[in-house]
Amino acid sequence: NFRAGKKQCYRISDDRIQQLESIGFQWASEKHHNKQPWEAMHEKLKQYKVKYGDTNVPKNYADNPQLGQWVSTQRQGYKNFRAGKKL
Repeated sequence: NFRAGKKQCYRISDDRIQQLESIGFQWASEKHHNKQPWEAMHEKLKQYKVKYGDTNVPKNYADNPQLGQWVSTQRQGYKNFRAGKKL
């Protein structure tokens, strides 16, 4: 659902989780298996800061698009945390 151009936070119920797991549902899709661990991306962010003096990685950072997306995801996660949203 979209409201005023923003996505609503979706949270799945415990019942639905159990139903999906009962049929062998895989929570991580194949495309996510190639993602670097959090620690590796954190290290790349530290390298970016040494090079540029800040952590303002553009979302569409041409030199490392994955880093730009990761930073954006971290910011969104922090925003959700501050808003009291549950995982």
